[in-house]
Amino acid sequence: MNDHACAAHALGRGLTLGDTLAWPARYFPHKPALIAWDAEGAGAQRHVWTFAQLDAEVNRHAHALLGLGVQKGDVVAAFLYNTPAFVFALLAAARVGAIFNPINYRLAPQELAFILNDGGAKVLLFEREGSDVVEKAREHGTPTQHWVYADADAAPAFASARLPALVQHQSDSAPPVCVDEQDPCILMYTSGTTGRPKGVIHSHRSKLAHNALMHQAMGLTREDVGLSVAPLNHTAELHTSFLPRLQLGATQVLLRRFDAGEAWRLVEAEQVSHFFAAPTMVTLLLHHPDVARRNLASLRLVEYGGASMAPHLIREWDKQVGAGLVQVYGTTEMGPCMAVLYPHEQLSHAGSGGLPSLNHDLCIARVPPDGSPSDPADLCAPDEVGEILVRGPCMMRGYLNRPEANAKALAFGWYHTGDLGSLDVQGYLWIRDRIDHMINSGAENVYPREVEDALIEHPGILEVAVVGEPDPTWGHIVAAHVVAKPGVPLSPEVLDGFLLHGDRLAHYKRPRRYHFVQALPKTTSGKIQKHLLR
Repeated sequence: MNDHACAAHALGRGLTLGDTLAWPARYFPHKPALIAWDAEGAGAQRHVWTFAQLDAEVNRHAHALLGLGVQKGDVVAAFLYNTPAFVFALLAAARVGAIFNPINYRLAPQELAFILNDGGAKVLLFEREGSDVVEKAREHGTPTQHWVYADADAAPAFASARLPALVQHQSDSAPPVCVDEQDPCILMYTSGTTGRPKGVIHSHRSKLAHNALMHQAMGLTREDVGLSVAPLNHTAELHTSFLPRLQLGATQVLLRRFDAGEAWRLVEAEQVSHFFAAPTMVTLLLHHPDVARRNLASLRLVEYGGASMAPHLIREWDKQVGAGLVQVYGTTEMGPCMAVLYPHEQLSHAGSGGLPSLNHDLCIARVPPDGSPSDPADLCAPDEVGEILVRGPCMMRGYLNRPEANAKALAFGWYHTGDLGSLDVQGYLWIRDRIDHMINSGAENVYPREVEDALIEHPGILEVAVVGEPDPTWGHIVAAHVVAKPGVPLSPEVLDGFLLHGDRLAHYKRPRRYHFVQALPKTTSGKIQKHLLR
């Protein structure tokens, strides 16, 4: 354990995110900590950092941030792919008490400028790919003082510094900054599935508490080899996979961006045992020819989240891959793991969000008709639908610059998810939909997710999203946006017959309109943006 960690303990300040390398760096200094490939295919170079080397590199980056004038509470933003520079910056910011703000690398210039302004980033780290977006974002005006180029080649003219030059010759000792576990450490923006993203603030303590529950949920050990398949700038990959594995001393392999073929290559080459993937990624992985050609015996567990997995997809995964599946249900605001569905429950409880996660309380409260926050004292009966409320040690500190949103989201000391769901008599969570997605058609409430779960069972459907569309007679009608599998002819008559003859849905729940599309609009984490469909 480094001197900073010891001092923190002595003063009763607890462990921080910056201390997560302390244990593995001390006891397993020569074990591979981080593996990255600088390219794909022939000629790619493999780079490896041991835990001792990673610990020293993080310290050098921490001193570089101090040299830029970064102080406790300042925001250090990263517009980076899954790269070593992302990892170094994340942990270095934590060690100097700065707040790390990972930003979705797929954003447009105006969207990037919004986050830099809203979060007040003092430093932005960026790389060659995406530098044009950064340059255009600067034209919108931001408070950012340092535009730091992270690659090793010549920097664009607008860059104020090159990260390799800043880090060179810096000390590899722990920086002389005292950080408390209650200090803010992460500023992560919501995916914006319903509109403008909100900045979510987490403390060091909430992040380490989340690590602990993921250790339990996934059965992680230091013998695991994890692959970052999803973007590190998304809360699911960073907080349910990367950071929990890192703290245990597991080896981390970085996939720069999602590619199904490259993911399977790395699973085989690096003997990967664990990764996170959104259901859309799982579909692409299953449909890639390498799933049958690669040796995937090392793969022990794959977690997924953002949506439940259709039973036919679970069966196909079990047949072709065989690794256990674990579903996590959560949000950026809570960690993001509020409930877990374990491998042996995937088919018996298909469609369920699982059981509440370690050290968290979850309840279903009735939704007031006047739009006021749901009261946890007004509980729903088993199987009755209401709003999902959660409380526990992984709860966010709040939204940045959003006092009204905080008052509603954190009312009564519970996080109000905005999701509709129910608890059965066994305590399993069943997620129905978002409150603002519910369709009222002819005085009947229809939950889009229920319709989607029924339609996705059709063997010709690749993806589907259901929304309400205005109708002069019924108020709203149920409309399905369908992506067919390649070469499969689908029609409204075929799908309506599928729902009707299988007794899968009541008549009033069946779609009245079908839209056959090539793709559905999604966030970088794979979540469907239904507000764009509407």
